Amino acid sequence: MNVFFKGHVEAGFDVMKAKIDEDMAGQAAEFVSGYNLADLGDGNVMMCANVTDFEKMGAFMNTPERLQWEKDVGATYKTYTLEEMQG
Repeated sequence: MNVFFKGHVEAGFDVMKAKIDEDMAGQAAEFVSGYNLADLGDGNVMMCANVTDFEKMGAFMNTPERLQWEKDVGATYKTYTLEEMQG
């Protein structure tokens, strides 16, 4: 896994899970080869994903429709890239 995000969704975990399931069944499958999503309670979420094309992911995450969806459901999060530690 090479991407991690942690955040909060005012509308709740189920809303975020439904959106990610929809995304992974569609366009996101072109640049994500695997992921794990966790419910931390009280609308807090965490996700690790293996992103194979960061350019496509960036374009996908920054469409006006996606940004509006995030506003509508109160989604705020920070995304980080990861590197595997050796040893």
